[in-house]
Amino acid sequence: MEIHHCREGRMEQGQENGSVYIMPGDLSVTVRKQRSCGYGFPLCHYHGISICIDTNAAPECLSCFLDDVNIRPKELAKRLCGEESCFVIRSQDYIEHIFSELYSVPDSCKKGYFKVKILELLLVLGSIDPSGNRAPALSLSKMQSDLAKEAAAYLSENLDRQITVAGLSERFHVSQTHLQNAFKGVYGVPVSSYIRILKMQTAALRLIHMDASVLEIAAEFGYSNAGKFASAFHRIMGETPAEYRKVHGSLK
Repeated sequence: MEIHHCREGRMEQGQENGSVYIMPGDLSVTVRKQRSCGYGFPLCHYHGISICIDTNAAPECLSCFLDDVNIRPKELAKRLCGEESCFVIRSQDYIEHIFSELYSVPDSCKKGYFKVKILELLLVLGSIDPSGNRAPALSLSKMQSDLAKEAAAYLSENLDRQITVAGLSERFHVSQTHLQNAFKGVYGVPVSSYIRILKMQTAALRLIHMDASVLEIAAEFGYSNAGKFASAFHRIMGETPAEYRKVHGSLK
């Protein structure tokens, strides 16, 4: 049994007929035989915690650790996951509370603390009714996932062009609605937002590694006005182009 909690970024869990996407705050439970395609990270960054339990080697019941912890890992995995799909809980305060403490444990007590928190997590999961807590509309077909990734690759290769959703859907011969749903399912944001983020992230690299002026870099991404470019850059990166170059350029 594998338990994954996403804190930042986005995780793709490959399934036999498609993929399930885990967003910040989400928790997923899978069994290894169901994970045929491995993991991916669409946003190219991810921060989370994974807990792997060998249900064949683990005690049949964890009451051997604490009398009142009547949890049977193998039965828990089967009850939550069933025979074909993984189990996902969208962000919940009680799940976030358990994991938030795992991200900042002092090294001196980390090993023992992890054991206690994992018991707590399993106890909570054991009390969950999977039929009432399973998150809806979690997965995308392989065709949808491939469409979104091909569209993202095309956008990356054409950052100097003004690409619309209409133009993108025409290129890939699908409806705008289908494209938007597939894209947001994989990347978590609409196509237009992804384009802005991608442009500003790429512009940030230019600012660090090139000597071109801010206006020259702005023009490269379709901005004729340095002020408008600076405002767009600040919204995505949290700093003005000049501030970003000054701070991060010195870290090269």
